[in-house]
Amino acid sequence: MSELKNDLIVTGIPRSGTTLTASLIDNLSNSVCLSEPKWQAKWFLERKKSDDLVKLITADFQEIRKKILNKEPIEDKRQADGTSPTNYFKAPENGVRRKDKTFSNRSIVFQVDNENFMLGIKHNSHYTGILPELIQTGNFSIIAIIRHPIPTIMSWRTLDIPISNGVLPAAEKTWSELRDITGSNDRLLTKQVRIYDLFCQRYLEYSDQIHIIKYEDIVSDPSILTELSGKTYERKVDLFNQNQNKIYNLKKEEKIRKAIIKYAPHALKLYSL
Repeated sequence: MSELKNDLIVTGIPRSGTTLTASLIDNLSNSVCLSEPKWQAKWFLERKKSDDLVKLITADFQEIRKKILNKEPIEDKRQADGTSPTNYFKAPENGVRRKDKTFSNRSIVFQVDNENFMLGIKHNSHYTGILPELIQTGNFSIIAIIRHPIPTIMSWRTLDIPISNGVLPAAEKTWSELRDITGSNDRLLTKQVRIYDLFCQRYLEYSDQIHIIKYEDIVSDPSILTELSGKTYERKVDLFNQNQNKIYNLKKEEKIRKAIIKYAPHALKLYSL
């Protein structure tokens, strides 16, 4: 029997494997999982009140469901063949990781078996910033993906994304604790470690109301999601553990480790160094 409701929020620490998780959910029978719909992302940059965002998201789930059942196209990040990507960034070339341009926003007509299909939508900091309010609605099952802090923070430091600069604009308006960190005068690494720990703190606070899943566990045993959902995979997704990615500067590992020990007590409850 499924432990998940038909409306599913997928969130997690940035670069923790949420894109992979969304792809796996999208490959489950009678399921669709959208990856960071841009219209929702826009709402988070425009609005400051969590309650307003939750109302919009709740209504959006209902509207998307209607469109899917009516065979209306929906825009989503997809490969040319309509499948969902497992990673937004290509394998490193000459020490640099760039966005994979083989996928883009495409209009997709999704096929489902019946009206009881599972609809997942993935956003990282956006949804985590309003996690208490999303839980309070009682409308959603929520999966939060985490990944070992050292490779996660190394990943942040190899890419040109907001967290690489110690900011997360999508969640700063609704999450005051995050805003305090990103607006501080801390050094970049300290900010990043404190941000990582804040995500862990939030997930641990609501651990009895959400499903916390480790990236490492998904890669080693993707049946975690079939057991949670009561569904089966319709297509195979290739899984690769990127915690030992060759592009990571392992010389900085000890520096990151020391910062985690000093600034990330909640992370240490979830992962051993």
